[in-house]
Amino acid sequence: MYEKLNRKALYCMYVTAAIEFVITAILFAVVGYLLLHGMLWGGKSADIVGTILYILIPVDLIFDLVAPRIRYQRYRYRITPEEIDIREGLLVIRRELVPIERLHKIEVTAGPLDRMFGLAKVGVTTAGGDVTIRFLENEKADLIAESLKRKINEIVLEEKTQIADKSGGNADGAE
Repeated sequence: MYEKLNRKALYCMYVTAAIEFVITAILFAVVGYLLLHGMLWGGKSADIVGTILYILIPVDLIFDLVAPRIRYQRYRYRITPEEIDIREGLLVIRRELVPIERLHKIEVTAGPLDRMFGLAKVGVTTAGGDVTIRFLENEKADLIAESLKRKINEIVLEEKTQIADKSGGNADGAE
């Protein structure tokens, strides 16, 4: 069964979207102003681009008000004994499946906004790349990391036992 995110994740997504909106709106407004007043380059094309930038500010605001809710509702993850399964996306839903046996490294991280909301990320590195379970409560992130570490240790121990059995009881294969 897929796990849903805690409500704090939604608030974190909204704050992130608000910060992104402020930065984007300032950038669009400044560049739009410079274009419309001929300070970057002149002509009809500068006026058109400047106007488009001004129009994009409220469009971006609407997007930043709607996107976090959709992302929050679509984000799911599941950890089984065999794999990590993460579903997320806004317009395109992406599903990442990572076999537990291919994990190499596990890390728990939290950026400034994550810490503000008591959230963290569990990042795992595999032979094929990295995958991250985002917006987890700190305690849950630690539990997931410990659980994955135990599973990896069990797999390694099982592989060593199989190698030892095949080599006649010697784990390193020497006779």
